[in-house]
Amino acid sequence: MPATGQPREVWIDEEFVPLLDAAGLVDFDSFMETERGRCLRALEDRENWRLDLPHPDGRAAGMYLKKHHVRSWGWWLRARLGKSPRRSPGRVEARNIVRLDRSGVAAMRLVAFGDRLHADGLLESFVVTEELVGYTQLDHFLRRRFATGGASPGRDLALARLLAQVADVAAQFHQAGFNHRDFYCCHFFIREGADGIFDVRLIDLQRVERRRWLRWRWIVKDLAQLAYSAPCERVGPTARLAFIKRYLGVRKLRPRDKRLIRAVLAKQMRMEQHLGPHP
Repeated sequence: MPATGQPREVWIDEEFVPLLDAAGLVDFDSFMETERGRCLRALEDRENWRLDLPHPDGRAAGMYLKKHHVRSWGWWLRARLGKSPRRSPGRVEARNIVRLDRSGVAAMRLVAFGDRLHADGLLESFVVTEELVGYTQLDHFLRRRFATGGASPGRDLALARLLAQVADVAAQFHQAGFNHRDFYCCHFFIREGADGIFDVRLIDLQRVERRRWLRWRWIVKDLAQLAYSAPCERVGPTARLAFIKRYLGVRKLRPRDKRLIRAVLAKQMRMEQHLGPHP
């Protein structure tokens, strides 16, 4: 595991050093300047890239690279004071991957990260993660794997297993003190094993926070985002009730559980009014 609190420009998982060396990705500048691969999204402050690097065994090794570049007076002052960029976007996501792994929540594998604070207040950072081969985002998986009609987990044992495993991941994530802030189905990645067991991974961890206090609002927001993005034609009311019971670890809802559900439904309704139905 990387010592994500140390002020160093680049950390690379030793297992991936030969692969990255062969691709010329050896230092901070090479990661930030590389264009080998495909740019998936380019915004004012960040870029998302998919890299296909040649593996010694002949196959292509898929990775995802996020590049961040922000400038502010706060970062300028920090640079003037000679302080390290402790909370760069790349470093924060790398730290969150490590923290979730230590808490038993499966995410992506961290390959590399780095950051650099320039004297003029420009903060650059990056993070590289390994591709989740054979995984599909949850909303797409539900539509491909299960029939329409608001399937009930009582009638579909595979759906019941999947919902139970997603609920377990969500519960473990929140019980460890985290909140995601983008807890949509597209950030749960699913792979079904030959034994019918589903492997569930949580991705896009840049905005993840860990709070001790005032957590109710953020848990409600996370659960509302998950409910809002779950396709209604695949996950009906009965399935949703089974999910929340599994998440709460109860067979019969208690008064405080019902308060949570009402708050989640109210937040979901506001999302639908503001954003419209989820595509």
